[in-house]
Amino acid sequence: MTEQLVVDGLGAGWTSVVSGHLRWIEGQLDGLGLPTERSDELRARLLAVQARAADPQLRVAVFGEASSGKSTLLNAFLRRRLLPSSARVTTRTTTVLEYREGAEGLTVRTADDSYLEWPSAPFAGWAGRGREAGPDTLERALQRVLTTALADEVASLRVLSPVRLLGGGVTVIDTPGFNVTERGHRELAEAAARHADVALVVVPAVAAMSLTLVDFLTGPLRDHHDRCAFVLTKLDLLDEDERSEAVAVVERRLSELGCTDPLLLPCAPGKALGEIEAVGVRGPGHLASFLEVEASIAQFAADSRRSAVAATTLGLLSELLAAVEETAEARRAALGRGERELAALTLPDFPAFLDTWAARTRHRAATELTPALNRASPHSRTTLEVKVGNAVAGEKINDLAGAAEEVSRLVRNHLRQDAQQAARRTANRAGEVLSAAAAELARDFEAQYSALVDLAGETRTAPPVPPVVWPDPPAPDMSDIDRALSAIGTQLTASGKWRTGGGAMAGALAGGLVVPGIGAVVGGVLGALIGRRGPDATREQFLQQVSPVIAAAHEEIGALASCLPRVADSLAESVAALRRQYDDEWREEIAGLTAAHDRRRAELAAGIAHAEETAVAARRRRDEVAALRRRTSRNVPIPRSRDQ
Repeated sequence: MTEQLVVDGLGAGWTSVVSGHLRWIEGQLDGLGLPTERSDELRARLLAVQARAADPQLRVAVFGEASSGKSTLLNAFLRRRLLPSSARVTTRTTTVLEYREGAEGLTVRTADDSYLEWPSAPFAGWAGRGREAGPDTLERALQRVLTTALADEVASLRVLSPVRLLGGGVTVIDTPGFNVTERGHRELAEAAARHADVALVVVPAVAAMSLTLVDFLTGPLRDHHDRCAFVLTKLDLLDEDERSEAVAVVERRLSELGCTDPLLLPCAPGKALGEIEAVGVRGPGHLASFLEVEASIAQFAADSRRSAVAATTLGLLSELLAAVEETAEARRAALGRGERELAALTLPDFPAFLDTWAARTRHRAATELTPALNRASPHSRTTLEVKVGNAVAGEKINDLAGAAEEVSRLVRNHLRQDAQQAARRTANRAGEVLSAAAAELARDFEAQYSALVDLAGETRTAPPVPPVVWPDPPAPDMSDIDRALSAIGTQLTASGKWRTGGGAMAGALAGGLVVPGIGAVVGGVLGALIGRRGPDATREQFLQQVSPVIAAAHEEIGALASCLPRVADSLAESVAALRRQYDDEWREEIAGLTAAHDRRRAELAAGIAHAEETAVAARRRRDEVAALRRRTSRNVPIPRSRDQ
């Protein structure tokens, strides 16, 4: 045998190395800002590594396929048929065998995390009693727990025995057959492999090196090859001349799988157990051979203890560091997404945000108010012509002064009413534009504000929408209209178009006395017609020639009646007032949120950097632990195999 490795040249100093890594991990968990569930999970694994490093017990896990002879081998170690055979076992858990001085016992942890101890009244109430007569022994208790429907309720099982297994200081773990297709068996065997210091692999000589066994050796047990002992069972089922060949075949196959110089121990545990139970059996036989195998395993366990425990602890630590690295990478990615979202949803410069809204609203008003002003009723001109025709109907045309006064009044009132309606339409549309723009501003501002509050990590109430105040439509200024009407009448009268005789001059004079400007025009028309024709002809010619005058008056007065500048000015003042209100009420609030946002981005950047540094450091530490673990595998004593 070669000398046992002293890990890292410091004897048991590897525990201080582990402690240093665990302290670092604990510090990183505090600074990563992980969700509670993930943090608790990693802390639980950290405590498990701490507990394993501090536990002097050597954990020997027994692996094998169903019906390979695991239970028989363990019963031979215990010198009694305590564990039921795998053919009847239905449990989906591992069975832990530990030494306890004095009385034997059994502890069951159920699926609801309750603990039951045998013998006790609570255990009897849960498990009941079997049909067998006689005392309630540990064997019978295990039969009920492992081979009945109770097995589905078992989360873990711990058997306490006064027999010192494999030389003492050893905990033996019986695992489910890893070839069983039932859910959970393979997973339990793999979990046991991660926590096993030494692996005791049971290989049945009658079906040695199956594909399932090869898969398990090259998978979950690939890091345990230097800490594996192989027990070749059921050798008694082979002919005498086949046994040596079976040993050679298994040894060669193990070497091909990377198990250099494997410790292969052929025996027949079942026969040895039978000899133990038989009275008066003496001399060489299966028992003597089995005792030699047991002694070899105990020696291997003792020689491997320090390096095996170190390797297991370092393996668990390496897995924990890998989990920390993965968690840090995930945290960095999550923080990166948050930082990008925060950057994308940043509220723009507040004054610029308000200026952009104000300019957009003024542009909208300029494009929408003019159509509203010019949207006159298509029946307005026709209505006026009808009113004029009625004013000179029948004998009314003979009353020159009265007809002229009535027509002038109708035209003036009608055009003034059109101007007033245009002003109201324009003002109402301006109010609609302002209300819509204010609602749009409130909606955009609230959305940006809420996003900024959320991403800044603040808890604040969204701002209320400021009220929009729009004054009543202004009264139209009729001074330009009056001047325009006078100018139109003067121009037409002076043109000579209507001066057709004394009657025209008298009519124009009468019209001018009634209504300046347009009265002269209308009066001239009436006077000319009355002076020359009868009432019907006069009325017809008057209506034909007064229509262009009314149309021209409509066009001229419509252009002059525009109140758009006043409405636009009033709208601009309201927009500016609303902008000032937002600026006054929310400038400091937005500045505070922007500062909080900047701080949040800085925190995210720091968190991203910390997570990235943690991932890099965890990867480096994991590599260091892996190297240290590999060094523990050098020079581990491995006895040569022995033939039956």
